[in-house]
Amino acid sequence: MKHSIASLALSVGSSIASSLPVQLEIREPLTSHLANIHVRFNEPTQGSLSFTYGPCDADSISDAHHTIAETDSERVSRLAWVIPTNTNDNGCISAWKSDGALVGRSERQKLQRIKRRAPQKRDEDSILMTEENGFDVLGPWFDGVAHLTQTGTSLVDEEAAKSKEIAIVGAGMSGLMTYLVLSQAGMTNISIIEASHRLGGRVHTEYLTGGPFDYSYQEMGPMRFPSTYKSPETNETMNITDHQLVFQLADEMNGINNHDKNLSVDFIPWIQANPNGLSYKNEFKLPNGMPPTLAQISKNASLGVASNPGLEAEDLQAKVDSFMPGSDFSTLMAKNMFKAHKQWLETGLNGLGGDQWSEYAFMVNYLKGSANSTDVLGDWSATSFWDTLYEGLYFSAASYKTIDGGLNRLPLSFHPLVDNITTMGRKIERVRYNDSDDKVTLQWRKEYNDTEFQDSTFDYAVIAVPFSVVRRWRLPRLPATISNAIKGLNYGSACKVALEFSERFWEHYENPIIGGCSTTSDIPGIGSICYPSYNINGTGPATILASYQSGDMGYRLASMTEKEHVQMVFDAMVDIHGESIRELYTGKFNRKCWALDPLQSGSWASPTAGQHQLYIPEYFKTYDKMIFVGEHTSYTHAWIASALDSGIRGAVQLLLELGLVDEAKQAVNKWMARWIEVVSSLFFLALSITNTSS
Repeated sequence: MKHSIASLALSVGSSIASSLPVQLEIREPLTSHLANIHVRFNEPTQGSLSFTYGPCDADSISDAHHTIAETDSERVSRLAWVIPTNTNDNGCISAWKSDGALVGRSERQKLQRIKRRAPQKRDEDSILMTEENGFDVLGPWFDGVAHLTQTGTSLVDEEAAKSKEIAIVGAGMSGLMTYLVLSQAGMTNISIIEASHRLGGRVHTEYLTGGPFDYSYQEMGPMRFPSTYKSPETNETMNITDHQLVFQLADEMNGINNHDKNLSVDFIPWIQANPNGLSYKNEFKLPNGMPPTLAQISKNASLGVASNPGLEAEDLQAKVDSFMPGSDFSTLMAKNMFKAHKQWLETGLNGLGGDQWSEYAFMVNYLKGSANSTDVLGDWSATSFWDTLYEGLYFSAASYKTIDGGLNRLPLSFHPLVDNITTMGRKIERVRYNDSDDKVTLQWRKEYNDTEFQDSTFDYAVIAVPFSVVRRWRLPRLPATISNAIKGLNYGSACKVALEFSERFWEHYENPIIGGCSTTSDIPGIGSICYPSYNINGTGPATILASYQSGDMGYRLASMTEKEHVQMVFDAMVDIHGESIRELYTGKFNRKCWALDPLQSGSWASPTAGQHQLYIPEYFKTYDKMIFVGEHTSYTHAWIASALDSGIRGAVQLLLELGLVDEAKQAVNKWMARWIEVVSSLFFLALSITNTSS
């Protein structure tokens, strides 16, 4: 009888609610402290309305637990509900007229799921947001509840919100990802503005002969994706989860393009290391005229160059190692890069804080190592050890992937989606914020020496342009910290030179070199040499990445003329591989020094010590209707995954600005944006899609 009475009460309540003129509905599970209430008017109402939460049998607004919103507009289609932590379970959302009459009531709301929701079954790579995993759900520098309150958004006109004019400045991978998330969330008025005449930004495949599947190309930007990591302690092989987003995006684009072979993004193995890579040091060669291979040196150390840093330097290295995390931290980075990032910043260097010391300062000022010993140990810099840690993981991956036909095929797949809304060749130079109408205006010139600027005004602008370029713009007056981030975030640079040969001679050696970036030399300015991982043992011309040089030399090489630089690299290739390759050179080359690219002004962000801890919180704030995205705003740098992560964050940030909480949650859920789940513990509880507690 008890169950029958309860069922009858629910039935009566539902009947009453459906007969009222205002229909109130929660469409997404209540798994966080933010929710959208969908509002539908079955018939007109006169005067203002108050929306409350409280008992389902309340007959007066005074019975409510709290007021959600007040409005006098029937155009409202959604409310953004910030749920107080002390809200009781099994209540209802109600709508009241100014005279106290009840005009709308929802079904009972199960709020206990916010606090005690069982973890959902997710992909094995999923990052669960649980206290057991050490997530700080209230976060030290960004709380989603506070964020929504700060925007002043509680009443949402869904149609108006989704028709806001949005500009995405920059059609690199972060800008394209921002577009995809926003468009799939239902935003209908998006424009992309790109300064160059191509999509992809720093994704740059150069085809020296033919097209993608003639296989004579090289990657002048990013070229590989770390896929799996094998723990040396447990022998467990696991996905490197932050890079899984690249593979998921490719699947999404293939589906959108109906697996059109002209637009398909397909992955093949990338060979990072090869034991037959050559080591050409001190001009030493074997009697056969070739430098020794790494495998030969491994068997006979006398063929290589002995390293003798000295006892003082060895002692300093041992001290540094005692402050570095073990392989368990590598496993943590592989499974949850963003939790690892937070942990390192808070407790790294044995509790000193991972972003408090630069590598050089830590060794000299904290460990009291001599400047000479520090110099002997390597090219230490003003960056923190975080860069060394995550790059160490990526370059110890058990497997890698690359895109068959070149990485250009990833941005190429976006053309059918964005061509009609993209303006090419428009270089933004100025941004103005209009306080009177709360909009942002972008300004540009048709020619660099025009005295008159063109302009266009938008409700929001997502700036997907590296700070190395944005710092040349004239911007609204911004707070000091974000302004200093734009002006002072450090960047690295690299030069690459690709040379084409008429045949794949390196694969024809007695000890064939099959892919890999293992050949090195002490010839100045050469750096790494990478042989193609595609079309193995193929015929026809093929292209070697004959020089990949980063660091300080990456800037210095840019001062050479292109012809001098290419000749220097070709001469080095002949020195290493022998005179016989001279006649195989087709004369085709490509040289890319990213510091010389006026639309990039560098290769990747390389923050110095303290810049992560200080600047990253700023990127989650919206300033004068501007949202900043790009690999420079992410936790890792120089990788496509970093750019994609930031694009999701920027899109979600904008959706929350507009009060579109359901769409924000759906975007996070779809893309399994692991950093957002983790950073939600630091950033906004609202986007929790797994078990949380208040």
